[in-house]
Amino acid sequence: MATYDQLPQARVVRSHGQYLTPPPAPPPEPGMLAQQLRGALALALGLWPLTAALLLMVGLFVLVGRFGSP
Repeated sequence: MATYDQLPQARVVRSHGQYLTPPPAPPPEPGMLAQQLRGALALALGLWPLTAALLLMVGLFVLVGRFGSP
């Protein structure tokens, strides 16, 4: 069915008898550097409990070595 509307059909969608614009395009993919930085930040935030536990353990070993002997 050919229509002679003034609206360009590539940019306008007809839904339920009304003309609507299509949804916006998704944002572009981040670059390689941004992906690497985001991954490093996620790793650092995800492993902070393990890092804190290891630092506590090392600190306790140092204290036992320093103050444990007579």
